[in-house]
Amino acid sequence: MENLKFTIEDREIAELLGRQNFSTKESAVFELLKNSYDAGSAVCNIYVEDNCIKIIDSGKGMNDEDIKNNWMHIGKSNKGYKDESSNRIYTGSKGVGRLALARLGNRVRVLSKKKNENAIVWETDWVTSGFEKIKVDFDEGTSIEIVDLRDKWRSKDIDNLVEFLNRAYKSEEMNVFVHFRDAKPYTIQSKFKDLKIGINYVTKILLNYDSTSMKLTVTTESDEFKPEVTEIVGPSFARYYKENFNMEDELKNSSKIEDIDFYLTELGNFSAEFYFGLEKQLNETAEKFMYKYNGLSGLNKGIALYRNDFSISSLDGKKDWLDIASRARKSTAAATHPTGSWRVRLNQISGYVLIDKEINAHLKDMANRQGLEEDEFYQVFTEIIHFGISRFEKNRQKIIRNIDARNHVEKSNENKKKLKEFLTQPTTVTKMSKQEIVSLAAEIKDIQREAKQQSKVYKESELKHKYDVRILNVLATQGLRASAIAHELQNKRNALSSGYQDVVNALVEFGFWEELNSEEYTRVSYMNVPKTLENLEEINVKLIAFLDVILNKIEKKKFNTKVDSIESVIKRIIDIWKQQYNWINFEISVDDEIQREYKFSDDVFEVILDNLILNSIQHNELKDKLLIEITVKIVDDLISLKYSDNGVGLHRKYNNDPKRILEVHETTRSDGHGLGMWIVDNTAHMYGGKVIDINGENGFNIQLTMKG
Repeated sequence: MENLKFTIEDREIAELLGRQNFSTKESAVFELLKNSYDAGSAVCNIYVEDNCIKIIDSGKGMNDEDIKNNWMHIGKSNKGYKDESSNRIYTGSKGVGRLALARLGNRVRVLSKKKNENAIVWETDWVTSGFEKIKVDFDEGTSIEIVDLRDKWRSKDIDNLVEFLNRAYKSEEMNVFVHFRDAKPYTIQSKFKDLKIGINYVTKILLNYDSTSMKLTVTTESDEFKPEVTEIVGPSFARYYKENFNMEDELKNSSKIEDIDFYLTELGNFSAEFYFGLEKQLNETAEKFMYKYNGLSGLNKGIALYRNDFSISSLDGKKDWLDIASRARKSTAAATHPTGSWRVRLNQISGYVLIDKEINAHLKDMANRQGLEEDEFYQVFTEIIHFGISRFEKNRQKIIRNIDARNHVEKSNENKKKLKEFLTQPTTVTKMSKQEIVSLAAEIKDIQREAKQQSKVYKESELKHKYDVRILNVLATQGLRASAIAHELQNKRNALSSGYQDVVNALVEFGFWEELNSEEYTRVSYMNVPKTLENLEEINVKLIAFLDVILNKIEKKKFNTKVDSIESVIKRIIDIWKQQYNWINFEISVDDEIQREYKFSDDVFEVILDNLILNSIQHNELKDKLLIEITVKIVDDLISLKYSDNGVGLHRKYNNDPKRILEVHETTRSDGHGLGMWIVDNTAHMYGGKVIDINGENGFNIQLTMKG
């Protein structure tokens, strides 16, 4: 068979791999800058004229062999991982970057010289190409001249080019200058160079991922709040925070990717550096939340993705490739929200993610060079980054919540006192001095501002509650479907409870029972009739227990009556669980002082205890015996409920932050929904309380409060 090779016209190559492969003229210039870097040049000068672009470097240059064997061989690259002489990691690998020339102009002239060799000149109009040897007056380097430009270059285009290169080029190994007309040359310098806390940003978030151990290290350096904030948030507040997370534990059940450990280990090490800042706030707001600086968000240049020191095309920070805005839209809660999760906004964060050409080889450029292939490796990559950002969000929200809680108590007490004095004797206003009247007016304005702020909080709460209601509606619908089936089965209750004995009695009466129990008929398990009937009887018992639970839970009176005796309610709940799980022991202790009638109904304790008990059962199914202790007492006029078991405790990923289990959809079970503990937390908040403490080192322990 005769060997054949495809032949593609030069003009078509230039069109497909040049004009269509580089979406913008800035990205095409950037690609040629990368060639200068790979050539080892110390300087790259870019000259833009009315109808000509020149790119001149002092790199290694090319000879005639390089032109014939490499330059003219599209799709072939002689670049490995690193240039050993300059120690630079090569940016190119696909052998198509030179066609960026076609994106910029219709005619090109390349003049290049290797040290101690003849210079060559190569020219093309993208129909015909050729080269010859010539003499030049420089030792080595390359000069590219592009004419008959495809785009107009005006002052604003140069500004866009400089801005793009400042975002896209991070290295300091090659100086880059852009010249335009008679203006002073622009020096290209990374936007992330020489940044300082308190000047360019208030918090730095560092992520370092180690694929060998699947460990993500999250470090934050913050100077957002005044030093006095430690009086409110306690000694746990610090400018510096560092914590390690096992990403297999964190993503195993939340990620949609199967075999997550494979992708986590094969992904390779990478790092990220983010900068957080807030836009200017009202002075009252800045003072209220103890911000040390007011308005440090000028760094907002997006998040860039660098492969070594060069951004990946279209991921230079202009595009929201990490979906920061989408994350924020899905969780609109303010940082002060008591249960909702605050998410950083797109205009509040900037920075970069750094990957390596060889170490992160699985993160592949798209064929059109406009980003990365969004495959399983990419998904795991972004999930790790999102998790790292969420740790910063959670820590910051904790501080804001504590400050807000303190402010709310102080302001409420102060306003009540001043209003009471004024309303008790309003006529005293006529005897006030001008300064006292101004002070009173300021107090009333503060109350109005507080009311507006509360209105805003209520609106944010409403958005959060809409999501809460959606989840609860799904659960309620499932419950109603279950109750409908339960009512149908209730009509068959007699058959369920006596069915086994009725069949056995019939078989005895007909004379088959003794024979069916013989060794001959019980040898094969699936033909063992007595054993099959026993299994069915066991299922029937569980079905009857299920009917009792479902029909008992939806009785209307449970939602209408008040609790007369907390102890009797708890005992009634426990008795139902004992009927179903005889391997669980309960110990309860209810304070004798709890005598009065309480305003919430039976279902409140059922919701909390049923979820806690079910959680204990599901995480301790392999234990022969389980002890659950429930203690209820009055603490500071609040009902305090302590619940503990002697089971396996919390998963190791919650060791440093046990309250993470309260977040919606947080679970370590592959078949779990992560709603149980979220419901417990929501119920406590609904009744004016909160979860005080969670500990999972010696069994599972939780303490929460509610107002009676």
